[in-house]
Amino acid sequence: MAPIATEARSSSAATAGLMLAPAAAVLLVFWFFPVLAALAVSFTNWEGADPWEIVGWVGGRNYRRILADREFWLALANTVNYALYAVPLTLGSALVLALLIHRLRRGRDFLRTLFFLPHASAWVAVAMVWNLLFSFDFGPLNAGLRAVGLDPLRWLEEPRGIIEMFATGMLGLARWPDPPVIGPLLAGPSLALFSIILTTVWRDLGFFLVVFLAGLANIDPVYQEAARLDGAGPWQRLRHVTLPLLKPTTFFCLIVGTIGAFRVFVPILIMTPQGGPGKTTQTLIFYLYQKGFVEWRLGLGAAVAWLFLLLLIGLTAAQNRWIGRRVGYES
Repeated sequence: MAPIATEARSSSAATAGLMLAPAAAVLLVFWFFPVLAALAVSFTNWEGADPWEIVGWVGGRNYRRILADREFWLALANTVNYALYAVPLTLGSALVLALLIHRLRRGRDFLRTLFFLPHASAWVAVAMVWNLLFSFDFGPLNAGLRAVGLDPLRWLEEPRGIIEMFATGMLGLARWPDPPVIGPLLAGPSLALFSIILTTVWRDLGFFLVVFLAGLANIDPVYQEAARLDGAGPWQRLRHVTLPLLKPTTFFCLIVGTIGAFRVFVPILIMTPQGGPGKTTQTLIFYLYQKGFVEWRLGLGAAVAWLFLLLLIGLTAAQNRWIGRRVGYES
């Protein structure tokens, strides 16, 4: 029997290998090879349409130039600002809506589909629609502000951070210094970047709503019933039963949302094509696009791409280490 079992396992492995071969070939050609090629390019001075024969090896010069570039650190600060605001707003809104919709007996599928529709829309179309909503002259948002007696805002043209705007406008505080990274983080995202964050929240909320609804559906009602019989009220059941059991789902959403926030590009390119006022909407991916595909400094662009990849790997590893190990079912 042993030779027969071994032969069956070998046959199954061969069949699995044949079925996986096309996908593996696609990954090899369109992912692994370009990533390694970009690593090689990042150590060269390749620019524009230079033939490979005249491209020179420059070692780590591209990396040193990027790390010494203030614009890179501003792009990093903008990216962190974007993630710090977009991820909590999106996940928090999605979780609240999921908790409300999950309690409904009717209309749950309709609302889930309705909220998911923006996520199924193309980013270009979404960005163009929100461009019109943020228009200074005829946008409905400014029309609403005018209707209640407030001054209209230049949503996509204001370089000041939203915290800075509040502190200087409402509290009368003086404008603070603007050192790289720290200054923009203290000032908050510019109003232009925050407008893009609102657009992102509107589009991506539906995706995370569906994920949270799936997580809620997987919670056995027996836990809620046991807590209710023990005298726990709605808030106590939410705090000590529902949210702890949603930790794996929440952690998944946090990882996906953070990676997506750091990779944001299309809405920034469409809504603020030049990187926004004062480069305040220029994120790391936009910075990469400028260096690699606008200025055609391919060596620099490849170096930015690898720095970005290492940053994402480090960030995801840190989330797994500090948050992932706390994911469990304890209250």
